[in-house]
Amino acid sequence: MTSVEFAYATHPGRKRSLNEDSLCIEPELSLWAVADGMGGHASGEVASGLVVQELPRQIREGKALASAILDTHRAIHRAAGLGQGGHDMGSTVVAARLRGLSYQIAWVGDSRAYLWNGALRQLTRDHSYVQLLWEAGLIEEADMASHPGRNVISQALGGSEHQEIKVDVVSGELSPGDSLLLCSDGLNSEVPDAEIARILSSTPNTSARVDRLVDAALEAGGNDNITVVLLTARNGRAFD
Repeated sequence: MTSVEFAYATHPGRKRSLNEDSLCIEPELSLWAVADGMGGHASGEVASGLVVQELPRQIREGKALASAILDTHRAIHRAAGLGQGGHDMGSTVVAARLRGLSYQIAWVGDSRAYLWNGALRQLTRDHSYVQLLWEAGLIEEADMASHPGRNVISQALGGSEHQEIKVDVVSGELSPGDSLLLCSDGLNSEVPDAEIARILSSTPNTSARVDRLVDAALEAGGNDNITVVLLTARNGRAFD
């Protein structure tokens, strides 16, 4: 029998006293998500908290993952209109749902999902300014990590009342030993993909992998909040 184990951690980092990241850990719904409240918006921690509160509620009502994220976007706007948080509060989200070992990933913003199957592959495409510049051929891929606009995202949940969003979705199938990694940019902005891959390849235990990834981000500077969720397909194992 093949099942999935998971581990997760969140840390404010070394430079910020407030953690604006939030986690959704709902194994009974086969739902996991990372939300990163926008530091450039008012009350980012409120927005990310609303994401992880509203998203599972929408899933319980039978919504598909992308539809649930769209409704969560609208819920943040409603909350802002009622005086909860700030008027322009916003959040990214990357969410995973599993049915057996089939996965679906949906996201808005620059929080990421990766697949580890002996090699590391980014499943998501950042909704960011530098991503748009690279796709337009205006900068080189090697320049993306150091570009002064690297932290500017092109869409988020909440934010401007008139902002329209597009939820991107990818799907696939896990094999025993494969892992899905969800993270806020506090991980991947500090730790290169090659180092993430080295940690995943050299550490078999799911919880230890998560701890080592967070430690690596802190050792690299910890300039942002860091959140990591790791799901690993195992033979004959139950959920952690």
